Formats: sequence, C-alpha cells, structure tokens
Amino acid sequence: MRAGIYARISHDPFETTLGVQRQIEDCTKEAKRRNWEIVEIYQDNDVSATRSKVRPEYQRMLSDVAQGHINAMVVWDIDRLTRTPRELEDIIDLADKMNLSMANVGGEIDLSTPQGKLTARIKGNVARHEAEQMSRRLQRAFQQRALSGKPHSYAPYGFERITREDGTKWDIANREQADVLNEAAERYASGESLRSICQDFMRRGIPAAKTDKWATTSLRQMFLRPVNIGMRQHKGVIVGKANADPIMSEDLYNQVCARLTDPERIKHAYGRTPRQLLSAIAQCGLCGGKMRYSKATEYRGKKVPAQYDCKECFKVRRKSEPIDQIVTGAVLGRLKDPKLLVALAKDTSGELPRLRERLDGLKARLDIAADQFADGTITGEQLKRINSKLIPDMEDTKKRIGHLQGSNPIIGLIGANAAERWENAPLEIRRQVIQELMTVMIMPAGAGGKFNPELIKIEWKA
Repeated sequence: MRAGIYARISHDPFETTLGVQRQIEDCTKEAKRRNWEIVEIYQDNDVSATRSKVRPEYQRMLSDVAQGHINAMVVWDIDRLTRTPRELEDIIDLADKMNLSMANVGGEIDLSTPQGKLTARIKGNVARHEAEQMSRRLQRAFQQRALSGKPHSYAPYGFERITREDGTKWDIANREQADVLNEAAERYASGESLRSICQDFMRRGIPAAKTDKWATTSLRQMFLRPVNIGMRQHKGVIVGKANADPIMSEDLYNQVCARLTDPERIKHAYGRTPRQLLSAIAQCGLCGGKMRYSKATEYRGKKVPAQYDCKECFKVRRKSEPIDQIVTGAVLGRLKDPKLLVALAKDTSGELPRLRERLDGLKARLDIAADQFADGTITGEQLKRINSKLIPDMEDTKKRIGHLQGSNPIIGLIGANAAERWENAPLEIRRQVIQELMTVMIMPAGAGGKFNPELIKIEWKA
C-alpha cells in the first residue's frame, strides 16, 4: 500500500509545529505496523478544519488520491482529517471510487465496509458536535469579557497594557503613538485624505502598528475603534466602557467617524483624485461648465503649455500656470486678513447645540421622505423636490458645525505666515480652501493676444 500521512493542528500561536510532528510520529508507527509504504506526508499547521479557510495540504492529498498516487491514508484521528460531515461524505465517496484504505492511530476505519463507514460517520458527527460546543463556549466567554470591559488580544496602536494592583488588565495611552493618531484624526477631520496622511507619516519615518508602512485600511480601522474614547465594542456594537483610558476626544472621534461613514464619501471613494489646483473647481465663463486640466504637449512641432479647458462647450481654453498664480495670490491675501479668523471662530454664542439639533431634524425628514417613497406614499418627483430643498440646507448646516468645532482647514492656514503654510499644505486641502472661499470663473479671451488677468473672475463667498 502506498500511504500518505495527514497531520493537522488548529492553533499553533508560536509556530513550533510540535503538534503536527507528534501526529506524524504516531502515524508513521501505525503505517509501519501495517507494512504500508509512506510516500507522502501532508501537514496543515495552525489551520482549522471547521472554517472556510482553504487547507492546501488537505487539497493536495485529495488530488493525490484521485490520481492514484496514494491508495492508503493514515491520520491520528478522524477529527484531524475533518470536522464537517459534508467533507467526510466526500472522502467516503472518494474511497469507494479509488478503493482507498484508511487507518487512524489507536483504531481502524475501514471505509470499504458499511460498519467502517458508520464508525467514521459517528466519529465525524461527534467531532462536529465538539467543535460547535467549543465555539459556543468561546463566544459566551468573549461576550462576558466584552461586557466586563476586558480587552481582547493585544494592546491596540496608541495604547500599552498594564496590570493594575487588583490584577485587572488595563490599556493606558502610549503617548507617542496616541499623539500620532490624534494628529492623523485632526488632519482627516479637516479634509485631508487617508492616503495623504499615510504617505506623510512614511516620509517622516513614523512607524505604524507592527510595521514601518502605513496603509489606508489599517488607519481607517484605527479611527473607527470605540476604544479610542474608552468604550468597548463587541460584534460591531458598543456594549459599555472599556478597561482603557480614552486617548481621543469624543468630538474628534465623532467627526472622523462621520466622514468615514458618509455615503457621499463612500460613493466617490474610488474616483480619480484631481492633481491640479483648479481642475473641476474653476468654471467656464461661457457655459458655466467645469474646467479640466490638460497637460503640456506638442502639436505639429509647436509646444502647447498646460492649460484649463472646458470639456462641455470646448470654447474656453487658458494657460493653467498664470491662473493658478492669480488664484493663489488672492487666497493668500484673504488668509492674511485677521477678520477671516473672527468669521470662522469656534462657537462663542452657544449656537452649536442648535445647529446639531437642526442637522438631526433634517436627517430625520430625509429618512421619512425615503420611507414614504418606498411605501408609495409619494412619487419619485416629489422625493426629488424634497431632496433638492433639504440636502443643500443639510450640507450648509454641516459646514457651519464644522467651522464651530474648529475642523475647517482654513483656520489652520490663517495668519501672517499663510504663504508658508499654504506651500506645505496638501493639494486637497488647498483645493478645499479655494472651494470654501471663492468661485473662480475663467472668461473667454479670443484667439491670440497676451494673457489678460482681468479675464479671471473671482467671486468671494460669504
């Protein structure tokens, strides 16, 4: 008999492989006792037999059986092979088809007889029952730990774990990491992208969690953790206070979570990010369409400079560099005006609670309208009219709340050194500031002639 040994262990956190090695030793002795020739050894270390995770060596073994490379199989016990009755039936079918012999240490499973198949099925069902019972006990234990606020796994980024005098495990702030996470949160709440923040941290050599590389996915997960404000989450639901000191203010945490879960952000998350200052911001002075950027090129031996052109009427086209300079100069002049800071100051009148209440009311009205449309109470045209009135009001309220909470990116650029701050600001922040402060209109100039700055119309917003 050409035999293959299959060994598997579900959990091997220290990657010692000692568990599978012991199984292989015992299975080798069993194969020799039967005078079977061992031609293959299959090892799946630290892999569960009940989860959907693929077991590569298990699949390779089944392939070898189907191809006739082995005609006997040795396992330590049936639960090492599988814990699902469905998989066991596949093995029994394969054994019938390929005349496969099977043995387990300390017992015998003869899949060629009805009694042997019954024994295998009984063992398989018992293994499945044990797995389900173990899962139920673990889930209950995890739930109890969560309700009592106990931490799960290792200390997350921004924290370090200590043991209190009463033996309680507690997460306290790792000040250096917590400062990094708060900086990232404040920048994100002010409009900067996850990618820009990650790239900046890598440029500055700031180490991430367990690695030197920052990734947008992991940063997003860090932002959304309720433990940042001292709360414990279980299965996506906050169940109470965590055994942890807060490392972030609730206002900042809520701002970040609101932006991360904003449907509009999710909708456009994978859109192309503009790489020019005024692309899709500047408007065509002829048709009102959005101006797009075209990079410098060469046409019929003549160099054509980079420019903004209208992709709707195709009748307005102007060089981009002088327009960027005009707009930048206007913005910097505005940012140096001390009156702007007063206009964007944080809440000193107690208006913030009223605005938040108004925002909640607008959201509720939109939800009601959506439900009425779903129920057929109102038509699509009526829903469109409702949205056209409520959504702009809601967006304006959001902006006013952001200004009062201090998350407006303009505030970080105001002052005598505005030019230096502007130069160091990411492109997306500059674009957001321009959209907040002004409307840029590029007027048609006609063919030929020098660049006329008066044809770049800037209208300041209130």
